[in-house]
Amino acid sequence: MSNIFKIIGIMSGTSLDGIDIAHCTFKETRNWTYKIDKAITIQYPKKLKNKLKSSIELSGYDLIKLDHSLGEFIGLEINKFIKYNNLNPELISSHGHTVFHNPKEKIGLQIGNANKILSIVKLPVINNFRELDIILGGQGAPLVPIGEKLLFKGYNYFINLGGILNLTKIDSSNMYAYDVVASNLVLNNISNKLNLEYDHKGEIARNGKLIPKLFDKLNSIEYYKKNYPKTIGIEWINKNIYPTIYKLNYNLKDVMNTFSNHIAYQLIKNINGEKNKILVTGGGAYNEYLIEKIKLYDNNKNEWIIPNDNLVNYKEALIFAFMGLLKKMNKQNILNDVTGSKFKISAGNTFENIL
Repeated sequence: MSNIFKIIGIMSGTSLDGIDIAHCTFKETRNWTYKIDKAITIQYPKKLKNKLKSSIELSGYDLIKLDHSLGEFIGLEINKFIKYNNLNPELISSHGHTVFHNPKEKIGLQIGNANKILSIVKLPVINNFRELDIILGGQGAPLVPIGEKLLFKGYNYFINLGGILNLTKIDSSNMYAYDVVASNLVLNNISNKLNLEYDHKGEIARNGKLIPKLFDKLNSIEYYKKNYPKTIGIEWINKNIYPTIYKLNYNLKDVMNTFSNHIAYQLIKNINGEKNKILVTGGGAYNEYLIEKIKLYDNNKNEWIIPNDNLVNYKEALIFAFMGLLKKMNKQNILNDVTGSKFKISAGNTFENIL
């Protein structure tokens, strides 16, 4: 049996930048190695993006329709990607778009119908990585630490500056991961109110002013005092963040500046020790103002490493490809000591066998 595997990973983040498609090659020897062979980000059509934005509010029937529409969109884009790059993957591993994430009530839902993808691509599809962990008492997140542990060496921390900022800490005796603070999801929401998709390089924030009262209010939110495992979902943001930042009709540039400072401040509060090697990925790695603020709040001489564009943009798609491979091999693909579940599992649902 070959020890080389070619897998396509699909990531759809909460910030709704689009779907990331990454064709990855994994090799199993003493240690796992990886290569991102080809990758692309496909923006959502405007109509589909607007439906995804409001998915949490849809009726059951309309949510099922959206599940199928997203699955069809993903399947068609995968086919184009495979054909254009002359690829021959053995498996599609898809994260899906998160609609609900409420571990307290043991509820989680990612849409992007796998049967629809299978019907179009005609390759095995694995999805729904979070639900079983949530049902078994875990947070269903973060999921990427399994890939960080097995694929990446030499770092003390991994930071994903995505829709939600999450952190993984690895040292010789311990590993933990959790959601630190809402990030691009909120920054993009503020940008949308200014008729922009996002804050390019953090220029809006740079031209705003810190609102001390709002900064203190945000930093007093109870979530930040909780111990891990813990996660943030859109429901939590809707309840705790948006009412706070929009309540008093502050100048939106000042809100952007203040929330950017809030992100940086909360991140640094969660970095222990000094001279850590910290890998930073996700769309927020391109937010120059945010990166400057993170370094400004850091007084411990940490090394903040922003890698090549492929890894910045496609690390999560890479790791979901890897998680799908581990599922196919019936190996543990979620670190339950990170999510808080008592059970080791090989998570995900497999769809295959069109004869």
